[in-house]
Amino acid sequence: MCHQSGVSFFGKLQKFEKFSAEVDGLLFPNSAATGRVAVLPDIYGLTEFYKGYASYLADFGAQVYLTNPWSEFGELPDNTREAAYERRGKLRDNAHCDQLETFLSSKKIQTVIGFCLGGNFAFELARRGFKGTLIAVYPLPWGMQNQDDITPAFEYMPTLAKKITVFMGAADHLAGADNIRKLENMASDNESLTLHLYKGSNHGFFADIDGPDQKLKLNAKDAIDKINKTLFAG
Repeated sequence: MCHQSGVSFFGKLQKFEKFSAEVDGLLFPNSAATGRVAVLPDIYGLTEFYKGYASYLADFGAQVYLTNPWSEFGELPDNTREAAYERRGKLRDNAHCDQLETFLSSKKIQTVIGFCLGGNFAFELARRGFKGTLIAVYPLPWGMQNQDDITPAFEYMPTLAKKITVFMGAADHLAGADNIRKLENMASDNESLTLHLYKGSNHGFFADIDGPDQKLKLNAKDAIDKINKTLFAG
């Protein structure tokens, strides 16, 4: 669905330690950190991509908490879409967002970056009034069915008061043209929504930073740089 493999652009994997609180995951510490960041992964979980991205942000100057929604359900038996979706179905989305809220508050986390399903959780945190910075990277605002549903973001986007920044590929095959157009319209009508839409880029386009297509590579680099500027400016 998103990121099963790592990318070389993020550089060397930094040292990390496991944490277990309201949610489990990996902490990438930085004793001189200027901020605390939570990264919410997609349904594949703690892949080399997310460990790499967390390392990259920690190297820049953040203390990074890479959350693992799937910890109680174990590792994937194989790295396939089918296995990831089967495990995904065991998660209770609304209850998980309750846990996330408590965790973010207890750790005094200032910024949340959610990818795909994690982007949906970022929107849910916005709906609940999370006080920090929220970033959703190729989320699924039309919703993703679950046994303990959270409200699809499209249902409350027009009146959402909490600011959230969205990074999306204009050619996202999971969204399709109609949903992309709907997202554009809602973002243009609500000042709380900042949409960065990248022409030609598909779902998971951050991985294009290692790809051969220069235009797609530049799209990925621009999005990564914009997040860095949000996190580390000043």
